[in-house]
Amino acid sequence: MTGSRMKIVHCLFALGTGGAEVLAVELLNEMSKTQDVSLVIINDKYNPALIAQLNPVIKIHYLHRKEGSANPWPLIKLNMLLMKLRPDVIHCHEPKTGKAIRVRHAKLIYTIHDVGISTSTYHSYDGLVAISDAVYEEVHASFPNVRKIYNGVPIHQFKTRAHHNLETGKPFRMVQVSRLMHEKKGQDILLRAMSVLRQRGMVNFSLHLVGSGPSEKYLRDLTRELDLEEQVTFLGDKTRQWIFENLAGYDALIQPSRYEGFGLTIIEAFAAGIPVVASDIDGPAEILAQTSAGFLFRDGKSESCAEAVLQVVNSYQSNEIGALVEETLHVIKEKYSVETCSREYLLEYNRLKSVYATK
Repeated sequence: MTGSRMKIVHCLFALGTGGAEVLAVELLNEMSKTQDVSLVIINDKYNPALIAQLNPVIKIHYLHRKEGSANPWPLIKLNMLLMKLRPDVIHCHEPKTGKAIRVRHAKLIYTIHDVGISTSTYHSYDGLVAISDAVYEEVHASFPNVRKIYNGVPIHQFKTRAHHNLETGKPFRMVQVSRLMHEKKGQDILLRAMSVLRQRGMVNFSLHLVGSGPSEKYLRDLTRELDLEEQVTFLGDKTRQWIFENLAGYDALIQPSRYEGFGLTIIEAFAAGIPVVASDIDGPAEILAQTSAGFLFRDGKSESCAEAVLQVVNSYQSNEIGALVEETLHVIKEKYSVETCSREYLLEYNRLKSVYATK
């Protein structure tokens, strides 16, 4: 179905811990099972833990460009490297990458990972992929050639919660996984929702914030201001392996983003067998509309977030949550596995090759 073995290069300016980079790593690993796959990291900025997650057969090329540098030499080296590799497809994960690439024997594809991204460089690409309906609808009017492919996760790698009973006397354990950037990810909304829970008499709970970022000091200060230091713990960045092994130990994942093109951590939580509370915006609402174990709250409203958490608690207490999670897991396996995601991308690569071969 995917034709002969392809030479595929995934190209990123940096390899951090964001959704785009995590997806790239998962795709690289899955594609490397059947294709000749390489990774090019342009800037001297990458996460060693993510690098360690890559299949050893994947060839990694570091260009060591200083972030923000005006020196053209690293980008010249990029094009020289691509000429040497002679890939069939160059898959980019940041919009500006296409402008730097002058090698035209390969098909150039860009995955649009979020809403609100400038479209000024989209004409540089042979193919565009949107990760959700929200992203697709934003782009399609101007770029009707855009395709939609949902992000995927390696479902089989997640430890899955075995039972859905709340242990007597144990705190209700919540987790939020994302960059600490409250203007987008909404951790301030979540902290205020925790304060609302206490006001309503729910005091036996814990919240772990996984990640790092520019809002950490603000969020720590807000935690102290709301007198939540006993309930809220900042865990910092964690490896993918930690995510695979530990999400199942929580009772719920909370995703309070103010805007979000998809919501990879939502899929990860469902793969781990736990319910999700998320704001009713963009990608998260799209995912939760297709699942049973998702609980939406009004964007930006801490009281609504607290109400949704209480709904989850009630679903545990009424013994309903297990069936909801099981139904959701079937959907996730069918629509949001990395195997499905990779297969769709390989089909798109071949489609682009066929289209341009006939021109």
